[in-house]
Amino acid sequence: MRRSRSLAALPVQDRGERFAVGRRLVCVVPMFQETDLAEETVRFWRQLLRRQALDAVVLVTTAKESEGAGPTTHTVLRQALRDDPAEKGTLVLLHCQEPFPYRAAQLDLAVEWAREQFSPAAQVNDLWIGVYNADSRPQDETFGELRAQIAAAPGVRLFQQLVDYVVPDRPGSGRVACGNAVLQTWWTLSHYVSRNTHGRPGDSLWSRTVPYSTFGHGEFIRSDFLDLIGGFPRYAYADGLLLGWVARLAGEPIGLLVSRDIAEVPRTAHDLVLQQTAWLRGLLNFSITARWCRARGLLRLSEWEVRLLRLRHLVIPVAWGISTAVVTAGLAVEVHRVIRGRSAAHDLATVATLAVYPVLPGLVATTAQQHATSPVRRVAGVLASWPVEGLAFWPALDGHLRRGRQAPAKTPR
Repeated sequence: MRRSRSLAALPVQDRGERFAVGRRLVCVVPMFQETDLAEETVRFWRQLLRRQALDAVVLVTTAKESEGAGPTTHTVLRQALRDDPAEKGTLVLLHCQEPFPYRAAQLDLAVEWAREQFSPAAQVNDLWIGVYNADSRPQDETFGELRAQIAAAPGVRLFQQLVDYVVPDRPGSGRVACGNAVLQTWWTLSHYVSRNTHGRPGDSLWSRTVPYSTFGHGEFIRSDFLDLIGGFPRYAYADGLLLGWVARLAGEPIGLLVSRDIAEVPRTAHDLVLQQTAWLRGLLNFSITARWCRARGLLRLSEWEVRLLRLRHLVIPVAWGISTAVVTAGLAVEVHRVIRGRSAAHDLATVATLAVYPVLPGLVATTAQQHATSPVRRVAGVLASWPVEGLAFWPALDGHLRRGRQAPAKTPR
């Protein structure tokens, strides 16, 4: 956490400055069933383009979303762009007709457009592709920092920025959403920063097998790396995780941007379980990625390194699910003993120790929204959200073992 704060204090170039001559940045936003966010998303990226922070933004809808009770996301976006066509050519709407279950098809369509539009940059490996979700609101400093990092580390072809998760300012957002925002941001600033920092040098067995990846939003990829791997991964769900794993197995470093992508969390407990189940199913796809890289000659780690990396990746979802069950069961047993009057001082101490594990993140405010929320509400939210997240491990494991559906048609946010 301290490291993330110190990194955030580093200076970056002026936010309004364009990319270097010849270098181009195109941000891609895949959209599916996003009618409630479509107009707001257009307004946000339109403002960034007017500040000349990047070269183009491509919104990509999909034929998977058909006309129903109301207009589709594509219809809403088309109307929003028609109302103010000032950014014609730089704020672009594409529609993916390929009937593919994952969003990789949408991303590849946008990359194809970017290569045609900025052909000179693509030919000299100066075309960068950024990926964001419909709810992503990256900080203004993001693109200036990216520009500085590219210049400082020309050999790095992938960057991942940090994420601050926030509660959606829309009806239906409850205590679980508040707690989930705290926990997700806590994990990013504590676990991910440490893993990325220790794993990026890659000069030892331990660093080469540190488990970290890209997220699927707030990630930037140089187009020649996408050429190398044949586009965004399509062989399983969660292209963000898969992309980062392919990079790790191929010996590619993943740079870290400390500017934040402000992203939303699910509003309800039901949506949170669906989201976490989908994410955990994605985490269990590492072995598939290793086989995919081996078949295409992309594997740059030894077999022992692959096995160790696979084991360290597996520990993450298993510990996620089991720790929740163990701590919850332990709390229930000890609280029952206290209620029944059988408690001693060490029983009360056990309850306090177990309770600290899920409560601690709620005591530390890390975002502007969390600072505006009382500690009592943050802790109450964490206590409501934490067991719900842990429950998702079990349906994810069941689906993985049964080789069932990889993910819901739309992963809730």
